[in-house]
Formats: sequence, structure tokens, C-alpha cells
Amino acid sequence: MRELEMLFSDLIDASVKGMLSIKKFDEWLNKSRKGDKIMYYRGFLFAPNQQKLSPTLDLKKVEKLATYVRNTHRRNTVTMVQKKHDDFDYEYWAVRT
Repeated sequence: MRELEMLFSDLIDASVKGMLSIKKFDEWLNKSRKGDKIMYYRGFLFAPNQQKLSPTLDLKKVEKLATYVRNTHRRNTVTMVQKKHDDFDYEYWAVRT
């Protein structure tokens, strides 16, 4: 396994469970190579207060991360992928392009 494949549990933002911090996302982005991937959020980005796993009311923090990753995608630096587990329960991944 390559060094750049980081364990999600080592990178999460402790204030919102299941969410990668922007700082850690940037660290990964600066070290990653084409094809590397990272899960930056687990839950439901569009209504984090309704997600099944660790609902949060910190909507601003979740929106800030989502906007940051989306802007990185718009610069063609990553591809955004999501995997559905259940209603209101998704994994959100960034794949380096």
C-alpha cells in the first residue's frame, strides 16, 4: 500500500465526526498522485443534521468543506465520487486527476 493512502480515521475533523478537515485534505492533495483517492466525508452533505451516522448541526463547517472540494473539482484537480450505503448515508470521495 502506498504511503499516500491515508486512513480516514487518522484525518477526520474531531469536531464533526466523519469529516476530513480542509487542512488534511490539502495535505493529501499536495502529496497525492493521479489515481489516489481519499474519503472526505461520510454522511449526507446536503442535510448533515438528518444523516444517520453522527448527525451534526455544524452546517457551516460541512458546507465549507463541500464547497472547498467542489472548487478543487472545478479546477480539474480531483473527480468527486459518492457511494450510497442507505438513505442519508453516503461516502464522499475525491480522486486525484
